[in-house]
Amino acid sequence: LRVRVDAMEVKKVSPNVYMVDLEPPIEGFERFLASYIVLGEKVLVVEVGPSSSVESIIKALKSLNIGFDRVGYVAVSHIHLDHSGGAGALPEKLPNAKLVVHEVGAPHMVNPQRLLESSLRVLGEKLIKMYGEVKPVPEEKVLVGKDGLTLNLGGVKVEVLETPGHAPHHLSFFNRETGELWVGEAAGVYLEEFGGIVRPSTPPTGFDYVKSLESLDKLLNLKPKVLYYTHFGVSTKIENLEVYKEKLNLWFKIVSEEYGKGKSVEEIFQRILGEEEELKKLLVSEREKTFLLNSVKGMLYYLKKRETRK
Repeated sequence: LRVRVDAMEVKKVSPNVYMVDLEPPIEGFERFLASYIVLGEKVLVVEVGPSSSVESIIKALKSLNIGFDRVGYVAVSHIHLDHSGGAGALPEKLPNAKLVVHEVGAPHMVNPQRLLESSLRVLGEKLIKMYGEVKPVPEEKVLVGKDGLTLNLGGVKVEVLETPGHAPHHLSFFNRETGELWVGEAAGVYLEEFGGIVRPSTPPTGFDYVKSLESLDKLLNLKPKVLYYTHFGVSTKIENLEVYKEKLNLWFKIVSEEYGKGKSVEEIFQRILGEEEELKKLLVSEREKTFLLNSVKGMLYYLKKRETRK
């Protein structure tokens, strides 16, 4: 089943899961941001997207005839604004929903000022404006997500997993009965539109190489049957997790070798391109080029931080 509501697409991806293409009003962000609606007696929404996409979730719920009071949980994989920026706009629309967010991220949902400031530094003013206003989430609406927490929807159980690495406040979500795994960005970015390329997503300032690898091992040990990516779409190629691990290792090896030699981010990226030819396909997209360079910056930032700690 595939339904179009205005420009937005709602697609049935399993007997009780629908994927929503959030399509924020940003050029080049089509088929890049997904939210997932999980049906039990209660409903779980995985990923909110930025404020400018909240209306897409509301329209999707309406198109599926889901009453707003049936939504028990809204879960965000992490607090980067393209995943969580719209969370503060939802309590007035979804009165019974608790926001599930990592312990490290929870205070920044209640008071988003510092989150906004750091997002502005990393992403720039233009993109932040396009993401839209970030409203605080009332403290009583926040449920801290951690290992061992299970969201019982009635007939469907979704486990919360702490998977830091992409960011220290990262969570993934797993239905053990069906093998469905919502990876967030712990397994990188899956680009269906470019033939299923998986690319690193290692932004400053929260990326941690060692924790990323540990989280990937944690996900692999679950033996999932299907991967639900926020960026973007559904894949039954579970080997993508191993592929991502290999790419992280390759990128990190190259960036480590070039670190401290006075090379620019662009120069280091050119060396990566020399080793990973398929990435050249992505350079037709301004969005992708920006995020690829940002991932190099994230690794450089991590190396600098590690050096300072010694």
